[in-house]
Amino acid sequence: MIIRRSVIVAILILAAGSCRVRNTMNDKVLTEISIDRFEQDLFSIDMYSLSDSISYLKKKYPEFLPLFNNKIIEIGSMDLPLYNERLLAFVTDFTIYRVSKQVNEVFADFSVYKKELSEAFGRFHDYFPAKPLPSIITCITGFNQSMITADSLLIIGLDKYLGSDDEFYQLMYPPIPGYMRYVMHPQKILPDALFAWLTTEFEYNNTKDNLLSNIIYQGRAIYGVQQLIPGIHDTLLWGFKPQQLDFCIVNEKQMWLFVVEQKKLFESDKLIIIQYVDEAPFTKDFSQESPGRAGVWLGYQIVASYMRNNKEVTLSDLMNETNYLKILNLSKYNP
Repeated sequence: MIIRRSVIVAILILAAGSCRVRNTMNDKVLTEISIDRFEQDLFSIDMYSLSDSISYLKKKYPEFLPLFNNKIIEIGSMDLPLYNERLLAFVTDFTIYRVSKQVNEVFADFSVYKKELSEAFGRFHDYFPAKPLPSIITCITGFNQSMITADSLLIIGLDKYLGSDDEFYQLMYPPIPGYMRYVMHPQKILPDALFAWLTTEFEYNNTKDNLLSNIIYQGRAIYGVQQLIPGIHDTLLWGFKPQQLDFCIVNEKQMWLFVVEQKKLFESDKLIIIQYVDEAPFTKDFSQESPGRAGVWLGYQIVASYMRNNKEVTLSDLMNETNYLKILNLSKYNP
């Protein structure tokens, strides 16, 4: 093909877990999201009164603590004889302790992020009033996860958002690739949180699990994030470098023709799908100048065309539509 070069606290219902206020500046309804800083509570435990400290964490985080133990840092159940020692070992680990200090420095004041999350989830509530709002918990995952969802919880791993050039990312072994470090900065918290919640609340319909379904499903979630964060820059929305975004814009038609002509669109091979939708330094079929997830970018373009050409369709209608082929057919997409 020819490509042109270019430059997861108990589950809370809305009335108990948040309050809504009117912003008189722009008459916008805001939602005060509940955010708990688990990492601050965890690293404040008293090692000389460990049982009391753990009892406090159990009481404050009844749903989250078991998840943290079993799925995030994988030290096992609180019923295990050596649980207290294992938790203490995590908290006092030299590197993890230093990371906790860095997290506390970078995110000493979380009010800006809380305001942004409250505004965006206020819009989420307005678009989808029947859907639950999350209780948000921040933590340190040991560089394992960025966003985790469970029931009515949205967990943010702050150690994955310290800044692209943070020393810990560069000292880790094996090293974190540059294309992954590029999006590991505080400004990505908001779009990543909304993407995680949208894909949790509007699950993937895998009846026909092929490339088309995957790119439209993920592209639709990106479109939803864009509506919930009006004015977000495309490079932040996508996590693409400017030249990668330019590549997609310039080569949209060529990429689409390649996928269609090479009969990739209805491909169900997981390995092929991954090449188009997973994070990577580039999308193999589209040259090394392309971004990873370029297939999702095409899926977004189909969704955007679908919304432009079907004015009666609401965002709620879109997010509840599970016939991805129908979206393509009604999009009139023709780059």
